[in-house]
Amino acid sequence: MAQGVLFTSGDVVVHARRPEWGDGVVDRAVTVEHEGKAAQRLVIRFAHQGMVTLNTGVAPLVRKDASSMASTTTPSSSSSRPNLGNPGTGWLGGLGEKRTGEELYKLPDVMTDPFATHARRLQATLDSYRFGTDGRDPRLLLDWAVAQTGLNDPLTKYTRPELEQAFPRYNRDRENHLFELVRFMKRQGEAATLNKMVQEATLPAARAALQRAIRA
Repeated sequence: MAQGVLFTSGDVVVHARRPEWGDGVVDRAVTVEHEGKAAQRLVIRFAHQGMVTLNTGVAPLVRKDASSMASTTTPSSSSSRPNLGNPGTGWLGGLGEKRTGEELYKLPDVMTDPFATHARRLQATLDSYRFGTDGRDPRLLLDWAVAQTGLNDPLTKYTRPELEQAFPRYNRDRENHLFELVRFMKRQGEAATLNKMVQEATLPAARAALQRAIRA
């Protein structure tokens, strides 16, 4: 959170590291402490991501200038009027919707929750390696798609090639997240926790990935 910046309900913000989420409207704001400094826990509804809870001590949020909002939502301009029939156009039209396919490669909240402990986030990431790392096993690919979408049969919404194309991006983002989390834990002096989790890892793929991250 920028020095002196406080967000309140109704503020329109953008996530500097997740511009693809689109504009977000603050639903609730609670004052918290993060690493000894004042911060806020915000519940925000993003145009292309839905409802997300963020810690301003971690997430780089920027309040969107009111004048820029006016220029994109003025009713008299047909070119700037949100198309409510298409969730991919207009920030209002995207509320509660996800762009096609985005739910497939989005990392689950349990991996990235800023309010969870590092060990819990890491364990959730390691657990996800039960789906494999290449997307070639049809059964694991389908299990992954079920977990990602919440659908009993993801093939009613996506084709098999679409799942196969989405998994490599998910795997790449998961690997990057794992390496970043491990680097942070090492800086925080949690090497003992990392070594213990290597020893306790039951999935060979997860153990190998964690060992790579620790060596990096």
